[in-house]
Amino acid sequence: MADFITSENAKSLELQTHYYKATYEQLKEEYMHILNKEHYKIVSENDDYCEVYAEAPHMEVIAKITQLDPANPETSIDFEVHADFVVGAAKRATAFIKDVLEKLEEKFEFKGVSLHK
Repeated sequence: MADFITSENAKSLELQTHYYKATYEQLKEEYMHILNKEHYKIVSENDDYCEVYAEAPHMEVIAKITQLDPANPETSIDFEVHADFVVGAAKRATAFIKDVLEKLEEKFEFKGVSLHK
């Protein structure tokens, strides 16, 4: 089993918090669209905690979407990925993160990584 968590202080650039010029609602809607397109089952979404929990065979993902200032459309996304594959768990977990971030960047202006350390 492999666990990957993105955060402001992650050492790897691809595992650092990513920021986009979008509102919470816009980023969440696009993220859920990506999940549906990739056939992930959305188990729960909690706007109080700004989290979306999804599953696919052998993988669980919790996404934390945060808009720091309601007046400023700058929103971050972090992931907690639990992959349970006999071989290649790390590769599949990081591939999921990279794929989602690339798709979000196609839709929204990328502001940067770890902007609020």
